[in-house]
Order: sequence, then C-alpha cells, then structure tokens
Amino acid sequence: MPKNLHAEIIADIAAPLNAWLAERTLPDLPAPVALGPPTREGAGDLALPCHPYARLLRLSPQAIATSLAEVALAHPLVSSVEAVQGFLNLRFDWGAIATRAVPWALTDDAALGRSDLWVGRKILVEYCSPNTNKPLHLGHARNMILGATIAALFRAMGADVRRINLINDRGVHICKSMLAYQRWGEGVDPVAIGRKSDHFVGDLYVRFEKAFQAEYAENAPGEDKDVYFNERSELGRATRDLLQAWERGDALVHALWSRLNGWCELGFDATFARLGIGFEQVDRESKTYLLGKDLIAEGLERGVFERDPTGAITFDLERIGLVGKKAVLRSDGTSVYTTQDLGTAVKRLDEHAFDRMVYVVGNEQDHHFHVLFGILRHLRPELVNRLYHLSYGMVELPDGKMKSREGKVVDADQLMDELHEIAFAAAQARNLPGPEVDAAAPLDEAELHRRAEAIAIGGLKFFLLKFGPATTFVFDKERSISIEGESGAYCQYAYARAGSILRKLGTAADFDAPEYDRLTTAQEQDLLSAILLFPGCIIVAATEDKPNILTKAVFDVARAFAAFFNHPDCRVLGAPPGLRRARADLVRAARRVLCAGMELCGMTPIEEM
Repeated sequence: MPKNLHAEIIADIAAPLNAWLAERTLPDLPAPVALGPPTREGAGDLALPCHPYARLLRLSPQAIATSLAEVALAHPLVSSVEAVQGFLNLRFDWGAIATRAVPWALTDDAALGRSDLWVGRKILVEYCSPNTNKPLHLGHARNMILGATIAALFRAMGADVRRINLINDRGVHICKSMLAYQRWGEGVDPVAIGRKSDHFVGDLYVRFEKAFQAEYAENAPGEDKDVYFNERSELGRATRDLLQAWERGDALVHALWSRLNGWCELGFDATFARLGIGFEQVDRESKTYLLGKDLIAEGLERGVFERDPTGAITFDLERIGLVGKKAVLRSDGTSVYTTQDLGTAVKRLDEHAFDRMVYVVGNEQDHHFHVLFGILRHLRPELVNRLYHLSYGMVELPDGKMKSREGKVVDADQLMDELHEIAFAAAQARNLPGPEVDAAAPLDEAELHRRAEAIAIGGLKFFLLKFGPATTFVFDKERSISIEGESGAYCQYAYARAGSILRKLGTAADFDAPEYDRLTTAQEQDLLSAILLFPGCIIVAATEDKPNILTKAVFDVARAFAAFFNHPDCRVLGAPPGLRRARADLVRAARRVLCAGMELCGMTPIEEM
C-alpha cells in the first residue's frame, strides 16, 4: 500500500503532543492537533497554534506552547523547538528525515503521487466535445489538456476512470460547411490538395460565413443577424433545408454529411495523437440528440415539467432558485440541447453506475449546467452530488477573444508547429560544439526534432495547466517553452540535468554505504521537503479539481533540484563516499518524482536537452 511519508511523519510527531493534551483534558480534547506550515517565514518546518486549548487547560496559549515544546523536543525527528506568542514552532532533524525520506522516494509509489484513497470509485470525465465543422483550436487544447490531466489525477488516486468525448456532429453549424462544399467545394478531396482534412472542412465553414456576411451587408444592414438568417436569408433557408433533409434521412445528404464528418474526425485523430489525448468512449450527438424525450414525458406525468400555451414543455426555474422557465422540448416536439444532456446523463448512469461525472466545459456554459443539474435533481434524485461542471476561463489572444466563424483563432496544429520550430531552433543552437556538446558526435536532425516536439508539447501543456481552471489568461507563445521560469521546459531541463549527473557518476557510488543523515544543507532540506510534499499536492489537486496545484508541485521539485545542483556545497562528484552515495540517491529520488509529475501532466521527460 502506498505510504504518504510526510503525513506519517507529522502523525508521528503529533502523537506525543496529543497524548500530553489528552492526559490533561480528558475527555474534552477537541480534534487531534493539526501541525501545519508556520505562518511566519523562517519559523521552522511545522507549527501548532495552542490557543484552542487555553480554555480547557485554564492556561495561557504561551504556557501550553512552552510545555509542549519539551514534549516535542524529545522526538527523534525534531531538532529544535520554540514557543512564541502561543505558537509551538518545530524544526525537523533533517538528517533523520532524510534517512527515512530518500529510500521511500526511491521505492514507494506514494512518492509518485499514487494512492488508494479512491479505489472502488467510478468516475466519468467528459472533455473535448468538438464540432465537426472546424479544426481544433487553442481553446480546445486547454479543454483537452485539463480533462486529460484531471483524469490522470483521479487515476493516481486509485479511481476507475472513463474518459469520454461527445462529438457535436449534427446541427445547423455542420450544415453550413456542407452547403459551402456543395456550392464552392468543386468535389475536391483534401488529400488531393495536401490539406489536413479538418482544416479543409473548417475552410468551408469560414467560406460560408464570408458569403453570409456579404449577403447580409447587401440585403439587411442593421437588421438582427439571427432574425435575418432564420427568416429572410437565402443561405439560411438553404442551410435549414439541408438540416431538415438530414433529419428525414435523405440518402444523398447523409452521404455528404458522412463524408465531411469523416474528414473532420480524421483530422481530429491526428491532433489527438500529437497531443497524447485519448478516450475510452466516443459518443456522437447524431446518436444522442433524441435521448431525453422519454425522460421528459415521464417527468411531465410526475409534474416535474409543465406544458405552456404554445405546446412547449418547460421547467420552472424558480424551483432551483432562478427566474423564468426553461423549454426542454419545443412546441413542435423537437429537442433542445438540454433534452439531449438530460438523456445522456441518465443513460450513462444506467450504463456505468458512476460515482461522479465531470463535465469539462468553459465558463460560458455555467448557466446551462446549473439548469441541467437542477432539473436532474428533480428527475433522478440519485444523481445529486454526482455531477460536477469543471468550469474554466477562456484563453485569449494578445488582441482579444478568438472567433471561429471569422477564422480568428489560434489553430492547435499551427500552434504546435510554431512551438516546435522555436524549440528546434533552440535545440540546434545548443547542439553547436561547446562545453555541453561532443564536437565529434553532434545530434542528428531527427533526434533534435524529437526533443523539440517533446519541449513544444510539454511547454504547451504546462502553460495551459499552470493557471487555475477559473482563470482567463492570455497565451504567451515564447513563455510557454522558455527554459527559464515556471515552465515545462524548466522541469524537463531539471530532469535531464539529474540524468547527466548520474551518467557522469556512473557506478562510482554504487558500492558506497549511503550516509543520508549528512543531507543537511539548506538546499538538500528544500529538495527533500519538495519531494515529501509532492504526494499531498496530488491529493489536493485531485480533490479540488485543480491541475495547477500539480504543475506547481512539479515546478517546486525542479526549482529545489536546480538550487541543489547549482550550489557548490552540494556537489555529488567529488563528495566523500558515503555522502556521494546519499546525494546520488537524492538525485535519483528527485528525478523519479519529476518524471512522475511530468507524466501526470501528459509531458514527455527528456534524457538530454
């Protein structure tokens, strides 16, 4: 069973403190003492506020802290204590801590962030959900990377996780691309012209929008565009005719639909593969859009819904603290998005008996999920507290928001290409003869490209993850793959540098008896601390659905390792034998944790930069 050593150390130190308090307050001792980080920088490694015990003991907090200091100082893992203003501050005996921590970090999977806390839990994570009328862009990339990392965190906790992609492959927006192909596509196959197939379909969508804008400017300037599209536009009428023909099952229309959707999904698959994104289940709206009708009919009979004067079936939003009514079926009996989502949620519960379902969707859909979950609470009470919307902010460009229909997006494929080119140029520069490169054996171009790709994709993922999900931010291409600062490349470099140290060391330290109790420099303490804290960060990241806590934990290990290997007092090569082995093992431990953390982020560790 994985063992969270940091939690165990705290429990060990807390045990005699609890015993001392319990002897004097029986049976009124509140919750066990909560040792945590000091509130004052430089005050030590752990602290305990003694104020909660003052009333029970009829002593001042300072008197309690002074008495507990004597108890704590007797613990073998504590080197010094102080009682200040009612706080008990403790400092670890880092030699004793290292003796336990390094072997643990080298062997225990808990050091990698793995635990069995959620064993037996079934969790579904839905993310990506692209439309088959355009390629994936930077916003999709954030969605996918968030979803994939959340799923990885849940798996690290021991949960049974199923990743789901719901592809939006029907509707008016799809028919716009279809109509554009009919009118201007000239029967072209994207392969024949060397165009990535989802980009080809996206070009058609933009072509339609330009044609509509021209028609609108000529015929209805100043009129509401949606009203014009739905009531007077020739392009709008033709698009609706295509949708109606699709819903009737028209063979020719379905053939065109299948052709364009096939192209788009083929392109998606290539992007997924490059980003390392996968799914255990792929649903399509064309198969799910009719789900929910029977559920609504049942709810109408039970009084969950009501029929309004137009014949539409609605839900009274006042029942969930909102204003107005939400239509769940139109007056003509056709579905809305909520209809489908209601049916899909219930179907997935029936199929998978999940404990939790996480929808990774941008914050523009906050209201939709508030309504969806509220209705489901009345339709299926067993779903209460099982559904969660992981709402996230938008990724913006330096000049504002992205707009797909205008072609103003950061295309995911193009972005990855640009990041790769920047990383490749940097790798070429580092490959020039010099102190770090063997002039007789420069890296070949294929290897440089492999490393550049790992840096580019890793940098993209780390940058998109390091902001809290709720944060809206501007994407900075150069910063995302910078080797300096809080970046993926910085972490990859630390991992590679650890490997370089161990290669130079070779087998020199293998037969030395490690003297872990000599790992007491400030840099070694900071690195041990970052390693010990890593598992707890993974638990918090998974529990709070915040992958940014994961990236911060990985960066903290990388930064502490950089301070360690750059400090002259922490050299591995040339250190006395027992200390050399201890430091070599500390390097191995840091490298192991860095590798695990980067893999949770979906990054590829690099042996050499």
